[in-house]
Amino acid sequence: MSGARVWLVTGLSNVPAPTDQPTVRNDQMRTWRPGPHCRSRTGEGRHHATWDELHARHDLVEVTEARMAEATLAGTP
Repeated sequence: MSGARVWLVTGLSNVPAPTDQPTVRNDQMRTWRPGPHCRSRTGEGRHHATWDELHARHDLVEVTEARMAEATLAGTP
């Protein structure tokens, strides 16, 4: 079993975005899901950002499917 991936905040860099568009949680505990036009959005849809914007502003942790199911059951997606 592999663990969740982590991306630490960095300024603009040459690190490419992940090709699989993972669901991630930032250091403010917002969950970001891939959306249309290469923009991620929060669960309530109020916030939108590109991967580069997220990576430049927040530490990110991948949310695995098991954790998503757990959060959904707890009411905190």
